[in-house]
Amino acid sequence: MPEIRDIYAAPELYDALHWWKNNDQDFIGNWVAENGSPVLELAAGTGRLALPVLSRGLDYTGLELSPEFALFAAQKLERFGDRARIIQADMRTFNLDRKFKAIFIGFNSFLHLYTDDDARDCLLSVRKHLADNGRFLVEIFVPDPWFLNRPQDRLYDVSSFQHPVGGYCTIKESNDYDPATEINHVEWYFFRPLRISPDRYRFDMRIYYPDTMDRLLNDSGLKILEKFGDRKGNPLTPESELQIYICGK
Repeated sequence: MPEIRDIYAAPELYDALHWWKNNDQDFIGNWVAENGSPVLELAAGTGRLALPVLSRGLDYTGLELSPEFALFAAQKLERFGDRARIIQADMRTFNLDRKFKAIFIGFNSFLHLYTDDDARDCLLSVRKHLADNGRFLVEIFVPDPWFLNRPQDRLYDVSSFQHPVGGYCTIKESNDYDPATEINHVEWYFFRPLRISPDRYRFDMRIYYPDTMDRLLNDSGLKILEKFGDRKGNPLTPESELQIYICGK
């Protein structure tokens, strides 16, 4: 079997396989524009969501744990000069000695906080860096029981894309959900032409239910001001696909 690789050490590949992901850019861009500069993004990745912030003339700081992703994002945002800054740091325990009017965590990145203590540390750091009238936004998906409990003896289609090294690539996945820890272990298989075995990538996601998010946000000294079930501002219901929380101190 081929070795299991780290998708968060391959920024070019990550960008290529997420070519389709632009359905949150206007939402994030408009939200930060309502709250103003400076803006802080946690788990900034390759800088994808920095672009709608910077295109609106706001000052942006992105925090990213992966050194490969942080370097890639910094190079991508060089053209914005002093308005863009990428810092390689842990979103649980950062200290920037600065307050922000808008702080956000997009695209399910909050799910990389694997325990309640991890999440609470992150949220306490958010509160410390939030301006008195500032706002904090976090967006994650609503857990899908079918997805979490799929049979483990088969692979499921994910997407397809043009691999940066060349060749049309299809992705399939399997997952193993542990209800005791609420962590979903996901494995991706990248099938490429003329290759005998697929490339394998594994990553974990903590599954957060709405009642857990309510508790963690409140315990961290953050007040939930609005709660949405989609990016159109509709309320969070059992049928919603997203959990979007907007908080203040």
